Amino acid sequence: MFLRKFAFFVFFSFLVISCVEVYDIRYDFNTEIVTIDGFVTDGRGLTVNLRTAISSDRNYYSQPLRDCVVELRVGDSSMIPLTEFSGGVYIAPDNFQGRVGQTYQLHFKTPKGKVYESEKEKLAGAGSIVKLYHEFNQNGILDRTGTRVAYSSLDVYADFSDPVNERNYYLWRWMDFEEQGICATCEGGKLDAKTFQCVPERNSRITYDYRCDKPCWEIYYSNEVNIFSDVYTNGRTVTARAVAKIPFYATGAGFSNRGALVEIQQYSISPGAYEYYKLLRDQAQNTGNLTDTPPAAIIGNIKNINDSSEKVVGYFGAAGVSKSRLFIDKRPYNTAYKFLMLGKDPNLEPDQQPMPPLFEFRPPMAPCVLSANKTPTRPEGWAL
Repeated sequence: MFLRKFAFFVFFSFLVISCVEVYDIRYDFNTEIVTIDGFVTDGRGLTVNLRTAISSDRNYYSQPLRDCVVELRVGDSSMIPLTEFSGGVYIAPDNFQGRVGQTYQLHFKTPKGKVYESEKEKLAGAGSIVKLYHEFNQNGILDRTGTRVAYSSLDVYADFSDPVNERNYYLWRWMDFEEQGICATCEGGKLDAKTFQCVPERNSRITYDYRCDKPCWEIYYSNEVNIFSDVYTNGRTVTARAVAKIPFYATGAGFSNRGALVEIQQYSISPGAYEYYKLLRDQAQNTGNLTDTPPAAIIGNIKNINDSSEKVVGYFGAAGVSKSRLFIDKRPYNTAYKFLMLGKDPNLEPDQQPMPPLFEFRPPMAPCVLSANKTPTRPEGWAL
């Protein structure tokens, strides 16, 4: 349940506006700007992330916008309250699910008494994913210079049906489950066998890694903008659309690297959303990807209802979603261009027989703790 709720917050960001505006915050120092991420889909759940972006002395950082009163206003006059799940992350009740054709609007009030609301967004149905398939790409991902291979990749393609006689715009995201053999890392110390906390050791500069005590899967999310307009394909089945380029992940030496389970999420977005993401994509091309700091903030569809001059960054909207999973057997592929999950090969603490004062076997195994980036639950569709 935690994973499902939190996944939307981590792996999906921002959306749309009917008139997209780029607002340069590089020179507005000592300011605070409210940022909003989230949207309603016709799948279960709703997560909204509220934060405050702060610029001070030419440094940028953000912090959660806590203790807000947040509600979703539905076109049928009903109202869905959102509760704060964690710092700045607000969720709808578990049984909430958006409906195609309905309109939605976000409304929230901050502890300082400021009131914000989004434009109304109508939820459109998503085209169905017909088929997913992949290709192994030995030279798939280049470094920042664009001249050297950084990692091999698993390139995923989709065939999907596009509705007839209507303009459609799409956005794709992916989520990737990978086997994880390491569940704890201690720098300058060792893992306590009872608390599973790292205990520092004097003058130690060694980093030890610890195996998982049960099967465990690392979860990765896309961080690039992948959008598409059906202006040239209206009403036809689209084939071989590139929807994911996933690094060839590996735990490292001594660990299996057998498979990857990829979930492709296809969103049907509005024309304004398409333009919004197009700007984000252009910025990402200049700065690396969406995890880098963009050169300018893109103003979305949220406003301060009492101060129209306030700049609010981000977007809240509605989008139909179609999801499909593809299991990829990685064993046939042998590549030197792996993305090591730890950034290095694991360094396991050496085996040790019981010795005083604790008389315990070392090293301990670490628990696989459920989080947005890790799960001990076998993912649905895992085939090995």
